[in-house]
Amino acid sequence: MLILAGCGGGGGGSGSISSLGGLLPIETETCYVTTPEPNAELAALLLAPTDSGKTRSLSWNVKYLSPEGSVKTLRLGFGGATQLETVALEFAKNRPTPVLVYLAVDGYEDILPAGAIYPVNKSGSTLDASWLNGTSAQVLFDILTKADQQQKDAQHLCNYFNWQKLQEEFAKRVDEPWLVDREAIAAKICTGSFSVSVLKEEKTYEDVFQSDTLEWVCPAYGDAKPVFTGELSHFPLSKKIYLSSRGFVIIEKKSTSKNGLVITELAE
Repeated sequence: MLILAGCGGGGGGSGSISSLGGLLPIETETCYVTTPEPNAELAALLLAPTDSGKTRSLSWNVKYLSPEGSVKTLRLGFGGATQLETVALEFAKNRPTPVLVYLAVDGYEDILPAGAIYPVNKSGSTLDASWLNGTSAQVLFDILTKADQQQKDAQHLCNYFNWQKLQEEFAKRVDEPWLVDREAIAAKICTGSFSVSVLKEEKTYEDVFQSDTLEWVCPAYGDAKPVFTGELSHFPLSKKIYLSSRGFVIIEKKSTSKNGLVITELAE
């Protein structure tokens, strides 16, 4: 399904608008952003009734920065794990701009987003969001929307950072993006001290997922594979929010045991 979203520019391939004081006027370009495929097993479990009988609704929330520099959010329908949605967005031409694509559960953006960076991930007039590139897109988004800095200063910094190289190194070094410290990456970029050593996953340990009340759990990441009770899996040392058959839960390691999980259900 294709949806058009105007942001104050022309309706065609490019136009000219006012944007980010000090950068006036600016040329714009329209690209067609496509949603990713979530893990099919996870999507099916999310659409099934919870253990308490509740039915969840799924949608795509597309969040991006308009050419004027304001945060915009569009909600797209979720037609299934293999049905891609496409939306036309307008960008300030050649200015690094993040697009975050959330698989929203009951409207909430609690699952880490997929994403893309314009123009790094542009091919022709398309911009395919991926789960892997969601981390770099979110880092860019966080830098540009920090409340304690002027956006035009942050944009100037980001214009000269090599986002393509970041994505290439990230793909080489990271298997589980949800275990990466995005705040540390953003801080290194902002201070000009970025190095690939910050692209590392949190340490994990093996344990069998056992629960009398939960049928399955899954990291809050759209490309993650669910873990069913009785299965061996890797869990991070710090507490993390997981999706589950009863809604969102927190899983953390027992401090008094070499292995063992503490599972806390969150209020729906």
